[in-house]
Amino acid sequence: MASITLSGVTKVFGNSRVLNTTNLEVADGEFLTLVGPSGCGKSTTLRIIAGLENQTTVNVMIAGKKVNDLRPSRRNLAMVFQSYALYPHLTVRQNLEIPLKLRDLSFAERIPLIWSCVPGAREKVDKIGKVVNEIAATLKIEHLLDRKPGQLSGGQRQRVALGRAMVRKPAAFLMDEPLSNLDAGLRVHMRAELAGLHRSLKTTFIYVTHDQAEALTMSDRMAVMIDGDILQVGAPNDVYNDPKNIRVAEFVGSPKINILPGRTDPSGVLSCLNVNLSRRLRESVAGDVSIGLRPEHLSLQKKNAENCFLGRLTYKENLGSDVFLYVTINDEAHQVIARATPFEGHDVAIGDDVRLYLVPDKIIVFSADGNRLQLV
Repeated sequence: MASITLSGVTKVFGNSRVLNTTNLEVADGEFLTLVGPSGCGKSTTLRIIAGLENQTTVNVMIAGKKVNDLRPSRRNLAMVFQSYALYPHLTVRQNLEIPLKLRDLSFAERIPLIWSCVPGAREKVDKIGKVVNEIAATLKIEHLLDRKPGQLSGGQRQRVALGRAMVRKPAAFLMDEPLSNLDAGLRVHMRAELAGLHRSLKTTFIYVTHDQAEALTMSDRMAVMIDGDILQVGAPNDVYNDPKNIRVAEFVGSPKINILPGRTDPSGVLSCLNVNLSRRLRESVAGDVSIGLRPEHLSLQKKNAENCFLGRLTYKENLGSDVFLYVTINDEAHQVIARATPFEGHDVAIGDDVRLYLVPDKIIVFSADGNRLQLV
């Protein structure tokens, strides 16, 4: 196991700056997810840690040691790719054996028919076989050892790729969108498997994804990266409920957070679309603000009450356990999404006038430049 630290790392491709000054600390044994939209620099960061990409400036440390000039094979890291990178002409067993044979056997010991004549080679080969069998048992792929990758499902190939990374017992696992090629149902299943694997191995995981569901469900901490900058690092619940700025708030959450125009008076009292809210800002700043409302913090209200909007239902999205209501307010100038129960969703029809109640304790306020403002 190992801690990993990036200090002031930048990366430039030609005239394009891909990574701005990047600082990140990953604790020993932590599951940290780098999450962000495509092209934001996540995979480049992972490749810099692995030594597959040279950083433009400053340093990378693994287990407290600077590894800037250390080649990838000397960093004791294992990387799992989106494409699995399995050898199609070899069996599962042979794919799992390759990292150990390259590391532990001499050239002569790796040649069929010759290795048996080399003193001590049989013990090494038997040890490799034992390790492979143990990893296969852990991943429940013993019955697949004699098959080739082309005979496996996507989920099975993913387990083999994980197994090949595990056999070397690396200090840390680096995973670059490993589930993106799987169908939706299998992705959910593999999320649980990966989280369980991390708990059993107690090894450092750095996981890259554009899928916020993966980041929210598997991580000890998540780092939100947008346009080459890490904007916020924290526990998934903290990032979701307490975003540092409007860019983080808009990226994390599905459906997206509702962003509505608001105002504050000189004493800090908030209003949103001419509805006075029973909250005030800690800072006494008068002027325009943006107010964030998660769909689960808006609900249908039958009677008139404080903190309510009037609107018209334009669309219902039925997901079985939840119904998302798309409501336009202020003569269709703004649209919000509210989450409802199936019973509540059945009770309203497209075109109905509805009243939405917002939970005042759950509103998130941003300044005109997008930074978070604190409530009293």
